Amino acid sequence: MVAAPAAPGLAVTSVTAENFEAELDAIAALLQRYPIVVIDTEYPGTVHRPTAGRRECDVTPGERYALVKANVDELPAVQLGITLCDADGNIPVVAAGADGRACQRAWEFTFSDFDPVRGRHAPESVAFLTSQGVDFPAARLRGVSSSAFAARLAAVLAQARLRGGLTWAAFGGAYDFAYMIKMLSGGQPLPGTWQEFMARARDLLGGGMFDAKYMAEHSGRADLIGGGLRRVAVRLGAPLLFPEPPCLAGPKSHTACHVYAAMRRHFRDLYRGHDYGAVFDGLIDGFN
Repeated sequence: MVAAPAAPGLAVTSVTAENFEAELDAIAALLQRYPIVVIDTEYPGTVHRPTAGRRECDVTPGERYALVKANVDELPAVQLGITLCDADGNIPVVAAGADGRACQRAWEFTFSDFDPVRGRHAPESVAFLTSQGVDFPAARLRGVSSSAFAARLAAVLAQARLRGGLTWAAFGGAYDFAYMIKMLSGGQPLPGTWQEFMARARDLLGGGMFDAKYMAEHSGRADLIGGGLRRVAVRLGAPLLFPEPPCLAGPKSHTACHVYAAMRRHFRDLYRGHDYGAVFDGLIDGFN
C-alpha cells in the first residue's frame, strides 16, 4: 500500500513483513524500464571506530574498509530505501493522495533484526533514528527479516540479470553497499579485503556500482567537495522532496537518485555526449 506523500511530489511506500513480497514484485516489474537502483540504509550507528587519537580522515582505505566490515558484520540494518530511475533520471510515478496527484515513487523497507534492548549499538544513532520516526518495537513486530527480504530480492536480481543486469548507486555508499552484500550473502561476514568485497558485490548485484558522492568530489566543481547529501543536492538544484525531519532511508534514496542523475548529466555534458561517468564504476567514497 502506498503511503501518503512525504512531501509534494514524493510518495514513499512503507514496506514491512506484510507487503514486502508484493512490493518487490512491483519493483521487479519496473526494473526493465528503470534499471538503475539507488539505495540508502539506516543502521544503529558505528561501534567500531579508529583507535584513540586518530580521526576518520586519517585512516587508510584498507583500515577504513576494516572498520566498515567490523560494524556491518556486527550490527544489522534498520531500513533500506530504494528509488529507481532510467538513464535519463526519470523516476516511476504513482497516483497518491486524495487528489490522485502523480508523485515520484520510493520504497522504504523496515527490518525486524535489530533489538535496541539487547543488540549492541551507538545510543546517539538510535536516539536520532527514534527522533526521525523509527518505531523500534513496531519494527521488531512487523518488520521484514533481512533473510526473507534477501531471498526474494535474489530471485528478482536473477531475472534482471537475464535481461542485461542493473546499475546500482548510492551517496557515500560504503555502508549502503556493505549492508546489501551482507543481506544477499545470508548474513555472512563480509570478505576480508575491499578487493574481495567488490568481487562478491559484482557477483551478487550483477551490475555496476556508483557512488554519487565520489562522483561529485571528482566533478571539477569545488562547491561539491566535502558536502553531505542535502548540501550537494541543493548545490546541484536537485529537488529535496522531504522535510527535515523526518529524514530516513526512503526519501534519502530519492534525493541520492537525483544527485546521481545530475552527476551523470554533468559528465555527459562535460565530455560532449559520451557517458564518461562510466569510469566511476566501482569507485566508492573513502576506498578509492
